[in-house]
Amino acid sequence: MFDQNPHPIPSLKRWKVLLAGILANLCQGAAYASSVFAKPMMTHLGCVKTGTDGMMAPDMTKWAIAFSINLTCLPVGMLISGKLSHRRGPRMMVAVGGVLFGLGMFLAGFSTSFLMFVLTFGVLMGLGSGGAYGAIVSTSVKWFPDSRGLASGMSVGALGFGTAIIAPAAVWLMSPDVASGIPVLFAFRVLGVAFLAVISVASMVITDPPHGYAPSGFTARPDASVSAIDFRWTEMVARWKFWLLYVTYTCGTFSGLMIISQASPIAQDMTKLSKELAATIPAAIGLANAFGRMLWGLVSDWVGRLQAIMLMFVITAVAMFTLPQTVGERTTLLVASVFIGLCYGGYLGIFPSLCADSFGPRHLAVNYAILFSAFSVAAIAGPQVGAKIKAMTGSYDNAFIIAGIVSATGLVAALVTHFSINPRSASAK
Repeated sequence: MFDQNPHPIPSLKRWKVLLAGILANLCQGAAYASSVFAKPMMTHLGCVKTGTDGMMAPDMTKWAIAFSINLTCLPVGMLISGKLSHRRGPRMMVAVGGVLFGLGMFLAGFSTSFLMFVLTFGVLMGLGSGGAYGAIVSTSVKWFPDSRGLASGMSVGALGFGTAIIAPAAVWLMSPDVASGIPVLFAFRVLGVAFLAVISVASMVITDPPHGYAPSGFTARPDASVSAIDFRWTEMVARWKFWLLYVTYTCGTFSGLMIISQASPIAQDMTKLSKELAATIPAAIGLANAFGRMLWGLVSDWVGRLQAIMLMFVITAVAMFTLPQTVGERTTLLVASVFIGLCYGGYLGIFPSLCADSFGPRHLAVNYAILFSAFSVAAIAGPQVGAKIKAMTGSYDNAFIIAGIVSATGLVAALVTHFSINPRSASAK
């Protein structure tokens, strides 16, 4: 695809762009850390219900709705960002996305009703996050045609590191000695201002490379799984491979979103941890999520995208099927959650590169936004399945089993995709 570099640019330039994207994405880990807000926010808004023990408790199905709406708005923001950044450049879209994201979190700190919380935390934050995230990821991949998996893994891995930082920081901000007024609202306001400022500054560095850019000395290797054609979105959705990847992506992120959306409540309810200790579970998942995006992105550069995805499905399925037996102890819950977080991060780290490989990098911002809508399907289904089964049975066990089945289904979809692209592999088996 590239045999020489027609645009000699200092190699340091692309690393500056990548690091700026990482800094902005650190802030966007707030959505994954938000389970620490779940119980206090639902209590503040009066969203409570009678639990299976007859006691009043925060309504986690309401929380799951708000969380799902936040993540469902992500691809919408990404699609808008993809369209506009192609004309205006990624710098503007990251700045606008950062303003919407920070403002949404700040205004959520003034919520007096569930509807207001959904509109601020759910819609405004989700659209802003999608706008900034989409521009950051697509730009990072374009600057690293020689290491797409690593670049996208590092870029999106920042969200996981952000989770590990933001979860304990939010708990600290909600402590009586620190908070002013209502603790959960105070935390939202402080973090919203901080995120707006950081993302706005980072956006100043983020620019697209010239079309056809390749680093000095880079020569693309022939690969049947890498497209030599840049497909527009209308051409992409007409191909069977897109829909197989769509199913694979949905199944891959289902389990992680179920756990992430309710990590702190799961730890508090199933292992009887205090809210301070329970916050270590989403923080650990955040770190695993971050390392998983980089680790699996690098692995996919070595062994192939789909091969790495298939291995992650095996690990995820085993973890989900064993969770009913391990969720009762903090240590075993932590271990299972880390494996789930590693693989969840891997799916998100690999799929931007897989989309670029499959349909070309030129229209990646729009193409990946459309493929990323599969994430929205999982963002609706995963948290809702977990919350509703917990409400009906008082336990998450059946939800974990369902997630294991979904992971097994994703493995089948990935296998079909792999063998369809590489028929010789199938005959060799």
